[in-house]
Amino acid sequence: MQKTLSIACAALFLGLTSCSKSFDLDAPLFDKTETQTAASVAYIKTGDFDLAKSISPLTVTLEGTTISEFTAQERYVYLSKPADQDVTVTVALATTEASIASFTKTLTTNPGYKVAPEGYAKLSTTTVTIPKGQTKSSSAITISVGDKYAEISTANAATEYYVIPVQVSAVSGSSTVGVSQDYGTYFIPVKKSFQNIGYYTRGPQGTALASTDVTYEVSTAYSSSYGKGNLYDGDASSAWYAQFADSSPWVSGILTSGTKKFTAIHFQGTNGSMNAEQIEIFTTQDGTTWTSQGVLSASYLNQESSATVRFLNPIEAKGVKILGINYSFGYFGIGELTFYAEN
Repeated sequence: MQKTLSIACAALFLGLTSCSKSFDLDAPLFDKTETQTAASVAYIKTGDFDLAKSISPLTVTLEGTTISEFTAQERYVYLSKPADQDVTVTVALATTEASIASFTKTLTTNPGYKVAPEGYAKLSTTTVTIPKGQTKSSSAITISVGDKYAEISTANAATEYYVIPVQVSAVSGSSTVGVSQDYGTYFIPVKKSFQNIGYYTRGPQGTALASTDVTYEVSTAYSSSYGKGNLYDGDASSAWYAQFADSSPWVSGILTSGTKKFTAIHFQGTNGSMNAEQIEIFTTQDGTTWTSQGVLSASYLNQESSATVRFLNPIEAKGVKILGINYSFGYFGIGELTFYAEN
């Protein structure tokens, strides 16, 4: 029995050592079996015990014309093996679309990531030193918002996705050290959410658009008695309702001619009729392509008989669409829907 136990323990020990032999204790979680062009390579990763070369997207919000900033990120440069001399590593921010190709190809779906333009981000330093005999830089690199961050982030009133690629661009001090083929670039994705709408407790600003100036369309109608005509008949007690099977109910209003600078949307008769978690509001310039202006909780509409949603920054558009998100079985309806625009 004792002999059997000893053999089992020995096998377990050998199994554990064979599983871990591709990693170096001096460089935690760096796979030495990776084919490289130098005895030791420089690379950037998330942390001492995290080999990941990217993080979950940082989120910022453009609210009207005000943009929030992403949290500054601190990273170190590592060597796969220590060198017998001090190693100086130069890092830089890449600005070509080709530099993020290895990041985007790993995504199951790409929402539209673009490389962050020059000035979007900045580095606290462009060189760090890894002392002789060590595998981690003596100081960190901090990646934070750049001088043109606000200008770039507010230029487009829409949700956008950027990637900040931080590259190991050069290594000096030891001829045995090169740049990692797979981890030489570290990726910081940033999602900019656009929020140009909000609930307004006062009356709508601007001028109400007459129903003759707007063409109303809906995704479905529960019946002819609950059709889109109820949205503009002047009676909040008669309502449009989507069909129960309509998983993405929506209503839109498109100007019969030209564009206007929309300021607000007035909802009436929505109390108890908004069985969706959220609403998303879109605008269009041509009646075909829709741009999100933000997402709001639908609970307020479901509680109030009269509610106003305003555009934080009035927007020139040809039409507006309201979409129910995460619709649950039941009613999704609106008694009266009035659009407002600047005079």
